[in-house]
Amino acid sequence: MISYVIWNLFITAGFVAAALAIWLMWFRFPDRTIDDVTDYLLPVDFEKAESLLDPQTEAILRKELSPEEFRALQRKRIHHYLALVQRMAHNAAVLIEWANLEARTATGQKLEMVTKLQQVGVEVRLYSLLALIKLRFWLLIRVESWKILPAPSLDDIRQVGGVKGLESYDRLKTAASFLFIEMGQGNFEELLQNL
Repeated sequence: MISYVIWNLFITAGFVAAALAIWLMWFRFPDRTIDDVTDYLLPVDFEKAESLLDPQTEAILRKELSPEEFRALQRKRIHHYLALVQRMAHNAAVLIEWANLEARTATGQKLEMVTKLQQVGVEVRLYSLLALIKLRFWLLIRVESWKILPAPSLDDIRQVGGVKGLESYDRLKTAASFLFIEMGQGNFEELLQNL
């Protein structure tokens, strides 16, 4: 009986995985060229992200606000940082898609730059995935409303899975900028604004 249930779970999981793969192939973006990159990037307010993760700012808020007020504000701050991390993940995916296309024809120094962009993009995607899981978990179980435990600290999200998120994202911006310059793109300022 147990083997029958396990067998059915494997079959169901296989069908779900196949359906997801077909859906992703059908609706994926066609090859993303350099002309497509800036139009699909979402601006990330880096200064706001830094301020949300700043332990000194958080300590001041904890001190100046009542525990209930701080918990309510911290929930809003978690939501805000969640939105920023989602944008970081999206931008990394766009840049990885572009780098994958460029890697097909790149040689020499350009290939090194493309490889660097791919590596840092994957690092940002990893950070984003792990940070999103942690942030959504905090929101799901409403950790901020538990009086026994202290409200979660956003400083705990600064580094997740051994990856420092904002530092990695800054390296992603730098790698994308160097590759843009290497390819002679004139809309470099637009890239920086959208990253």
